[in-house]
Amino acid sequence: MCFPLAGSDPEQGRQFLLDHAAEHGNCLLYTPDDSLSLTDIGVLLRSQRVGAARLTRPLFVKEEWSESEYFRDRLPLEGASG
Repeated sequence: MCFPLAGSDPEQGRQFLLDHAAEHGNCLLYTPDDSLSLTDIGVLLRSQRVGAARLTRPLFVKEEWSESEYFRDRLPLEGASG
C-alpha cells in the first residue's frame, strides 16, 4: 500500500507508519513533540499547520540520529509546533 507522506492527514499518516512497522518489523520512536519515526529507515513524520488545515511533513534523518541515545532526544524540531 502506498501513502503520500507529505500533505496528508496527520492521523492517517501516523496510522500508516504504525501499520507499516507492524507489517515489516520496523522500530518506532516517538519524539518529545509527539512525532512518530521509523528509526531503522530514517523517516520522521511531522505535522504542520497550513492555513486552517494540519498536514503531514516527512523529515528524513541520518541513521546515526536514530541509533544514538544522545540524538534520539535531540532530533531537529525546527521550532514550536502550534
